[in-house]
Amino acid sequence: MTFAALSLIGLFPLTAWAQEDSGGSDIAAKELNKVLGVLQVQPDSASDACVEALKELHKTQKIVSDGESAGKNQDLDVARDVLESNYEDASQICGTDARTLCRTKINESPKLPALCAALHAHSEE
Repeated sequence: MTFAALSLIGLFPLTAWAQEDSGGSDIAAKELNKVLGVLQVQPDSASDACVEALKELHKTQKIVSDGESAGKNQDLDVARDVLESNYEDASQICGTDARTLCRTKINESPKLPALCAALHAHSEE
């Protein structure tokens, strides 16, 4: 995995993912933030599929943001639907990596138990 891919998880601020609220994606964004919180402890635990899902999410966020800035409402609804789907995909794909990390390496960092508990609590709801 390249440094750029690791920085996508490890250095990208969590709040930036949630700021692009497009209606229904708020819940998915909060879930993804929990997942990324876990993966930021050990970014190399993220699979290539997770990194690709985050890249797609970021691209769609930019499309939605640019569309909102330009007032292009014609394709904005479609882009928002895609964005919501991207959040769900990234949460699912990266969530698998985060849960694996919680299951296998929870004692390797003092931060992981609380982050994993928060992740696990949400998945039981």
